[in-house]
Amino acid sequence: MPERRNFKRKSSLRDSRLIIIAAEGEETEKKYFEGLKENYENPRVHVEVLDRLEASSDPAKVLRRLDKFRSDYNLRRDYDELWLVIDVDRWGNQKLSLVSQQCVQKHYRLAVSNPSFEIWLILHVHSLDAYSPEIQAELIANKKEGKRTRLEQELLALLGSYNKTNPDMNYFAPRVFDAISNARNADKNLENRWPNGLGTRVYLLAEEIVPSQES
Repeated sequence: MPERRNFKRKSSLRDSRLIIIAAEGEETEKKYFEGLKENYENPRVHVEVLDRLEASSDPAKVLRRLDKFRSDYNLRRDYDELWLVIDVDRWGNQKLSLVSQQCVQKHYRLAVSNPSFEIWLILHVHSLDAYSPEIQAELIANKKEGKRTRLEQELLALLGSYNKTNPDMNYFAPRVFDAISNARNADKNLENRWPNGLGTRVYLLAEEIVPSQES
């Protein structure tokens, strides 16, 4: 077995914690989390978003990226955090159940969006209560019309423009605390490993990245 390397922690503080993120999406999530860490200086954490090396976004393959990172580097057990960011819409409950069990066994954190990551972006603008039950049903079904899903169409309507490959972090970053609050308020079944209805657990990861408003 090759010798594991020490990860270079950029923070000047010796107790800086690593937050390692492997996301299902190829561009949206990576650009979002990298933009978030650039907009919020938090010397106690170092955020690393792993590149997607394979064309497939299968959650099991995304999970293996975390496995490889952990095998390559000496991490501080029970201090550094490895996060898996995935969606319900493409994989369904059965596959996600298997992946979530592995995350528990490996001590990885899980941030699942239902139906997809775009619901997290919408929560920067609106709470879910702003939508009627009929519209919420459309959002969770997230059908594709033309080149855009229902959630992408909603973001386009809310923002005037939406580029999936390059989300506007000048807009989203200042509103992340609104998104955290909206997502937390919508998360009614904390005993479940991911939201069964419309919602997202990305707020748990965002809370680890940005400094507390109380600090």
